[in-house]
Amino acid sequence: MPNAQSRSKKKVINSDYVRMYYEHQYDRIKKHEEQALTISNIVLTISALIITFGLNNRQSFGPIFVFFLPAVIIIANLFAIFYVRDSANWIRSHRMRAKQILEKYIPELYALDSETIAPHKKQTVGRRRFQNIIHVLFIVIAILLMVLFVLEILGVSI
Repeated sequence: MPNAQSRSKKKVINSDYVRMYYEHQYDRIKKHEEQALTISNIVLTISALIITFGLNNRQSFGPIFVFFLPAVIIIANLFAIFYVRDSANWIRSHRMRAKQILEKYIPELYALDSETIAPHKKQTVGRRRFQNIIHVLFIVIAILLMVLFVLEILGVSI
């Protein structure tokens, strides 16, 4: 039976399964992007509300509570930054799988995909980086507010 083992067994892959797997990867990418954007929007809204309304009534709150609000802003924005970064890693993983399925089963389309560069790749600041910059800006604002509150408590005038 050596001849039976030497024959190569070539599996026929249904193109619908390939397409379905490829589309599934991009559906997962879409969900990760939507979730990251939702988390980012919620955190930015909460941060803006705290700065606008929470810190506007400093006199009615105690000094510890006023110091606590910027800490909430910092923690929430750090959480959003880490969440966006984690989503970006998952997105990269799904995109790599989708490209590998193209490379393996539809090499002509993979070649076309590799040759064309999306316009957003030429930008210096991408969407995720821009999201992170906004979160870092809110963290810096919160730190400045904390420093101002500490200076106010210590009686130092600026």
